[in-house]
Amino acid sequence: MTTSLINLAAGLHGTAPALLAEGGPPSFLGNPMFMMVIMFAIIYFMVLRPMSKQEKDRKSRVETLKKGDEVVLNGGILGRISSIDDTIAMVEIADRVKIRVLKKDISDTRAAVLEKDAKDSKDKGKDKDKGESKDAKSAS
Repeated sequence: MTTSLINLAAGLHGTAPALLAEGGPPSFLGNPMFMMVIMFAIIYFMVLRPMSKQEKDRKSRVETLKKGDEVVLNGGILGRISSIDDTIAMVEIADRVKIRVLKKDISDTRAAVLEKDAKDSKDKGKDKDKGESKDAKSAS
């Protein structure tokens, strides 16, 4: 296609060599397809891969649940497993109050959720402290 454009330009103006001399070969880094591949790789390694690892860890914890483990259900209900089979778990949410839930609806173990929550609140505290120190510096 480029040769046909060059031949067309040569036929109209007689300056085909001038067209070739003006611009160099296109840069590999300037290629939009290359930039899209790089952006996808960045998103994959920074977002998708860690999320899939976390989900895999959560699923392994749910698969290894046993009687007596404390769990958090998807709705935020806390309870203790009183019996469990392949797909259904019996969760005691209060004294003598048991509900049957699907194993897929168990969010995680209580310890893992509390650990994650403590880590998130610690990170928010650091961000808040940084914001306060910036405000104190700007005020003085």
